Amino acid sequence: MLLNSDASGSGSLSPTSTLKPVESQDSHVKYESDTSIVALKPEEITYPDGGLAAWLIVVGGVICNIVAFGYVTSYGVFQSYYEQFVLQDETPSNISWIGSIQAFMLLFPGLFGGVLFDKGWFRLPLLAASAALVTCTFLVGQCTKYWQFLLCQGIASGFAGGMLFSPVMSVIGDWWCKRRGFAFGLVTMGSSIGGVVIPILVRRLIPRVGFPWTMRILGFLFLGLLTIPNLTLRRRLPAHPRKGIQAIWDPKMFAASPEYSVYIVGSFIAFLGVYGVIVFLDISAVSYGIDKDFSFYLIAIMNGASSVGRISAGLLGDRFGPGNAVIFSLLFAAAVTYGWPLGTSQAHFIASAVFYGIASGGFVATFMIPLCVFGHMKDLGKRVGMANSLMSLAALGGSPINGALIGRYGFKAAGYFSGSGLLLGASILVPVRYMYLKGRWIGRF
Repeated sequence: MLLNSDASGSGSLSPTSTLKPVESQDSHVKYESDTSIVALKPEEITYPDGGLAAWLIVVGGVICNIVAFGYVTSYGVFQSYYEQFVLQDETPSNISWIGSIQAFMLLFPGLFGGVLFDKGWFRLPLLAASAALVTCTFLVGQCTKYWQFLLCQGIASGFAGGMLFSPVMSVIGDWWCKRRGFAFGLVTMGSSIGGVVIPILVRRLIPRVGFPWTMRILGFLFLGLLTIPNLTLRRRLPAHPRKGIQAIWDPKMFAASPEYSVYIVGSFIAFLGVYGVIVFLDISAVSYGIDKDFSFYLIAIMNGASSVGRISAGLLGDRFGPGNAVIFSLLFAAAVTYGWPLGTSQAHFIASAVFYGIASGGFVATFMIPLCVFGHMKDLGKRVGMANSLMSLAALGGSPINGALIGRYGFKAAGYFSGSGLLLGASILVPVRYMYLKGRWIGRF
């Protein structure tokens, strides 16, 4: 029994067995037998890997990442603004909790979004999350106290973004296989675009129209952008719902795939260090005497450079294996992070922004691709959701730890901590490569 994409490249399923397909609103085909996809071996499932429908999925994914992930990676400009003008009485560590919780909530809802995805629920949660994120963005403009920013920008906006992010990344796996790395690279480039546009937009608008109207303009921008993915994104493979707690969290997955378990451990440690430079590059430059009217551009430069890393890592992942691209990106990011607080010149901070953008962009673009091969595609949504929920805990703690280190020991301590997390994470992923290649050190992973 095979699942084949049609000749037009639209990606609709056509079973060659006796299973009778029926129409489904949320996916092209729904099978009367819930064993249709379970009976297939992973290598028996075929993918469009192109065609108009598959490329529309990429377009919708890019836009979702511009809004959801781009908003989070732009937090450095909010951190700097809050420290200097709005929340002067709060410590940098306390303020960084807003961005950390937003990053945490971006990943943690994947646990639920992945389950809904596996059950066949995709378009309705996408619409609800889009509406919630736009509403919360408007509300941030009305905030004046720390707890209000924490609630609206950290928790509510982060959760809405998470319900956008995880299912959208899962749906890419429905449509792409051989060129999956390239597709993921393009989709994650959306966060680079958002990370360039949003900081510049916020920084330029605040002196002209004030913070409340800046966030309203941002909310209207999000509203227009999110209309597109709500029209273009859809599932392709049949749903496979599960019941009970295993529908949300299945510990057997860790036992069934040691590679998946170790990969999660290494990625968790790496995520402790990923956001150090992203959140504190701007304010560290100001503390070393860089003009604050220039320093905020560092976030935009970093996010712009990350688009190079995302595309390059995606292409390298397709050629040499996404796992190899993840390891290389982490090693590169660790080296840049160690060097970030050691210089004081404008040129040094520009170089740090460019190189860290490339390195971190490569990691973000390829991190989730190996999850597609650590089990059956029927469980992809749950597998990705479980991984993202665990990564969210690391994202939650990383920035406050860095903020506390900066407050007590300075930026060098944060650089050493974040760099060591990235380096250790990469080192732990090397055995995953060995296990996946069945005892070989050289090969495509």
